[in-house]
Amino acid sequence: MGFIEAILLAILQGATEFVPVSSSGHLLLGETFLGVEEPQLLFSVTLHLGTLLAVMLFYRQQIMTSITDVFAAAADGLHERSLGAFRQHVGARLAVLLVLATIPTAIVGLGIDKVLEPAEGAEVIPAEYMPHTICISLIITGFILFSMRFYKDETRRERGGAWTLWNITPMVAVLIGLSQGLAALPGFSRSGLTIAAALWLGAQREESAHFSFLLSIPAVLGALILKFDPALFSGVDGGRTALVYGVSAAVAGVVGYATIIWLVNLLKQAQFHHFAWYCWVVGAGGLGALLMMG
Repeated sequence: MGFIEAILLAILQGATEFVPVSSSGHLLLGETFLGVEEPQLLFSVTLHLGTLLAVMLFYRQQIMTSITDVFAAAADGLHERSLGAFRQHVGARLAVLLVLATIPTAIVGLGIDKVLEPAEGAEVIPAEYMPHTICISLIITGFILFSMRFYKDETRRERGGAWTLWNITPMVAVLIGLSQGLAALPGFSRSGLTIAAALWLGAQREESAHFSFLLSIPAVLGALILKFDPALFSGVDGGRTALVYGVSAAVAGVVGYATIIWLVNLLKQAQFHHFAWYCWVVGAGGLGALLMMG
């Protein structure tokens, strides 16, 4: 893979990681149409690391608040001999909700991975048909996103409850986590499914994006840890590859950071459903191109 192809794929990763259009699907389609014959797993991991650092930087204040609040709540809980202290700290409540959402994500995501890539190596979806599957999934994602056109802010009332945050209760967090797990299916958007689920379950509009992006941190970090293998570095031709990968990760991170700002502002304006048109065009157009390519 050349330097130009690497930078183009990095821009694609940064621009699609948080937008509800499936970054992994776009990355695979990008590799297909750029003529990258064999997917580079180490390169993909590097790009995801770049966008992971971008979201952690964007939400650094919330992350630090959650960490300090968890320690404060733990100290108060030991003193009071009760877990009720966690309800008194906003950051601790957020941490609890993120943990509750991450558990079903891990269970469903790992289950889907085992089905799609069984241990004996018999692929459920052959590699040559994966781009076609992604295009179909993008079209389905479009319908999910278009449903947001019928979302009405005025129908939402503030929920009570000691554990509620941004209208997200523990049960809502679990359901959002389930939707994130389903994004392990090829071509489905993690942010699209989680934000759509959060909105329809009654979460506040802007905060649904915040929760979705924060929830991506343990999900992506866990996936990177599971994918990490020292064997990935075999065949890497030294300094040039390291430079290309490093620059690509930085590009993906910068583009991803800018994309988060843009998407949160777009969600405030109730324009989320317009991504459906993009998914339909790319899905149908990509499927047509793939069929013509044979």
